[in-house]
Amino acid sequence: MQDFGENIQQVHNDQLGRHLVAGMNIEPGDTLLEERPLLVTPHWECGQLKCAQCFQESYVICRRCQVYPLCMDCSQHDDFECSFFASGAGKGICKDILVKNYGICGLLKLLLLLEDPATRPDCETLVERPVNLDDYRDGDGMWQEHEEQVVRPLMASGLLEVLPGQQLTSDVLHAHCIRIDSNAFEVTARDGDTLKGVFVCGASLPHNCVPNTVVALDEQFNMKLYAAVPLQTGDIIYNSYTNPLMGTSQRQHQLRLSRRLDCSCSRCLDPTEMGTHMSSMKCRECSQGYAVCEMDSEGRPGDWRCLECQATMSAASVHELLAEVGGALVEARGELPVYESLLTQYKSMLHPNHFLLLDIKQNIASILRAAALMNSMEQPCKKLLARRVELCSDLLPVCRAVVPGISKLYAIGLFEYLLALIELVELQFAESDMTKKEYVAQLRTARVVGKEAMDLLRFEPENSAEGYLSDRISMELERIDSDLNKYGG
Repeated sequence: MQDFGENIQQVHNDQLGRHLVAGMNIEPGDTLLEERPLLVTPHWECGQLKCAQCFQESYVICRRCQVYPLCMDCSQHDDFECSFFASGAGKGICKDILVKNYGICGLLKLLLLLEDPATRPDCETLVERPVNLDDYRDGDGMWQEHEEQVVRPLMASGLLEVLPGQQLTSDVLHAHCIRIDSNAFEVTARDGDTLKGVFVCGASLPHNCVPNTVVALDEQFNMKLYAAVPLQTGDIIYNSYTNPLMGTSQRQHQLRLSRRLDCSCSRCLDPTEMGTHMSSMKCRECSQGYAVCEMDSEGRPGDWRCLECQATMSAASVHELLAEVGGALVEARGELPVYESLLTQYKSMLHPNHFLLLDIKQNIASILRAAALMNSMEQPCKKLLARRVELCSDLLPVCRAVVPGISKLYAIGLFEYLLALIELVELQFAESDMTKKEYVAQLRTARVVGKEAMDLLRFEPENSAEGYLSDRISMELERIDSDLNKYGG
């Protein structure tokens, strides 16, 4: 299942348990770990049947076992799963078990992997990890989701009676659901739908909001973990399980819900979030200052204090404002004028890099890009194209700061900026709003941007989404070079 590089070692301590460290000095891009997923499954709430072999939409059922869905291109799936229901212990189970309760698919896969002697050893590391169920019983709804969509239907199916060796109970099934969720990365099927890929080692690395590794996933859902920055001998290998464009309180909230941990990394302990001020508030007392969250002696968040005039803002007032903006974002419902209005309304209250303003800017940029792709702007408006360039430009410094080293986030940001810039300058040049000299200068800028994005993606598998993105960037660079040659660049 896993192939560790010779440059890393497995170690153990009381704080982190079993984890990986650099066994020697490691350069950015060096491969640290390669791993095949233990299982790939749709999300619990998925209602559309997926082919058991390739995960495309399914409208037929396997003729042999009469349980697992298949697509028109696949005639078979995992032999143990098929035999279990066709002629094995599960032959008496109702054949529409998945049709009626497709949410059980992921847990069913894990139970049959545990039942199969050939794959049981691959599951041992996962199922041996203790789960404190009391941390989840009264949580935010995860327990209830598992109970209604997975645990209760499985217990009613009769499956527990035909798997007596696993000694399955409601609590055991809940623990397995939590293990699946806690060790899953989002992977993408060929049709673009998102799935969960469970990786026993890659998804159990210690968390840090500023990771020193990059996770790459190819079309077959295989993982490659490589170094994002130079690593010294003994450095702990970290991954990140949060969205880097979230503010600290939001990242912490997500980590408590999904992994039951409190992060104390350098970014979380820095009230300015590595100088980005992604959570900072505009001071209400002075014109230049920004307020950051202060921590009490026990490391708990308190009130907010301006870095310039030392004026304070109560934590309650900050939380109230953030809830207000968050609610307004939900109500925006993809409407461009609404997002622009929100940006105008709240930019005087939040730092320009505040994660909520960045969210609004991302939404606006996405709408403008979608409009261009769908040719909804029959005559592209230079003003809107310039707005898209501006928004993409605003996002780049933050993307660069929060994920140092080799960063897919920054590479994707550069790509979006490249597309927006090229579209704008080509239109400006075509309409004689730009001289040939100015056009060539902009093309040279775009070429630098494209080269930087390509460089950041050079370690990605060719058959991955990022690999295909590299191909797209390469095509744009060819177009740029062609125009540079044509116009004397």
